[in-house]
Amino acid sequence: MDFARWYFTKPWTIVNTMIFSDEAYFPLTQPLNRQNNRIWAKEKPSEGLEYPLYDQKVSVFCAISSTKVYGPYFFSTKVNQYNYLEMLRNWLWPKLLKTCGYWDFYFQQDGAPAHTAKTVQNWLKSKFGQKFVTKEMWPPRSPDLNPCDFYLWGYLRAKIYSPNPKNIDDLKVNIEREIRSIKPEVLISTFQNLEKRLKKVIDVNGGHIEDK
Repeated sequence: MDFARWYFTKPWTIVNTMIFSDEAYFPLTQPLNRQNNRIWAKEKPSEGLEYPLYDQKVSVFCAISSTKVYGPYFFSTKVNQYNYLEMLRNWLWPKLLKTCGYWDFYFQQDGAPAHTAKTVQNWLKSKFGQKFVTKEMWPPRSPDLNPCDFYLWGYLRAKIYSPNPKNIDDLKVNIEREIRSIKPEVLISTFQNLEKRLKKVIDVNGGHIEDK
């Protein structure tokens, strides 16, 4: 609620200068969609699908604006405050510096432990100043307000298993390919959707909104 109200106190151009970020895991084997995977038959099916018990997976960071997707960045180990800060310093920040008007950017991240570490928060404040969305400002458990959550990750999960990756390197190639294929008009539409979601949050006084 506070974030939604804060957003609409800013100039309308914030839609062009807001950057949302997140990480997600992608398994090597495409997950089974139990909702859509149905068999219509007179007898109970006797065949099954085999899935690895401990599947390989890749951890991906992306940042998204109304004009660009920054990423993917692949973490080689579990994300913690140290490798996350290293990524921000050595990978993301240099990319932002090369973007026209970078000094106007607002930067968001969620409340994951790696993000809320004091060293990470202080570094981001030193770079973005008042335009950094701090851990106190961003509402917890709000995937319906982050374009990474309500658009990007779902889009990738629907695309990256065609062709089916044989190993982690193939999976990374598929992820990179699909991110590059996202059209500018899709990003614009996604951020227009964001503003509609924020208005709905205010309308329901911070309550649950239907995820559309």
